Amino acid sequence: MQSRLARGALALALFAAILAGCSKSSDSTAPTPPVIGPTFSLAFPAQGTAGTPGTSNRLFFHDVGAWAYHCIPHGSSGMTGTINVVVGAADSAFVQVGAGNTLSFSPATVTIDTGGYVRWANVSNMSNHTVTRP
Repeated sequence: MQSRLARGALALALFAAILAGCSKSSDSTAPTPPVIGPTFSLAFPAQGTAGTPGTSNRLFFHDVGAWAYHCIPHGSSGMTGTINVVVGAADSAFVQVGAGNTLSFSPATVTIDTGGYVRWANVSNMSNHTVTRP
């Protein structure tokens, strides 16, 4: 037969477990999940042309995965890209920023090996492009 103290402790533990499952918060928004993978933001302040690129940036990638990125001022206009990092792919890739004075990355998707790099060069007459992954 259980003692009163043991039954009281069991009841208290059960009550605490029920309370732990309840939330008193009225905030219905879920917390933002952490960003997984590399984060970066590269600027291209110098204008260029296809024959003479302006600002150029290079970034190395060491983790396998697919990394989406965008241009901050033009992402809503579709200026987005993806880097796929897979074992055994090419060691580097070259991406033209604003090719043909369009709001695009060319190519929009590249695939490189782990430890490889992507180089972006501004080939447009604009100087406000970015390559950003939050």
